[in-house]
Amino acid sequence: MKQQNEENVTEKIARGMEIAVERCLLDKIVKGQTVVYAHKDGSIYTMSAKDALNHFLTEAAANYQNAE
Repeated sequence: MKQQNEENVTEKIARGMEIAVERCLLDKIVKGQTVVYAHKDGSIYTMSAKDALNHFLTEAAANYQNAE
């Protein structure tokens, strides 16, 4: 029972983070801003917020399908 409750809390936190990232990217789209990311080696790169949101939603959908 305790483990199930912990998994439920973890899922809620993960979903909350997804919502926060999506809202942040939508706000950046409205403002016409770019997003800064870093590769694993530490080098930075930018992309439009629209491209970042499309990438984020694609990854989120793939993760959701894999979880089922």
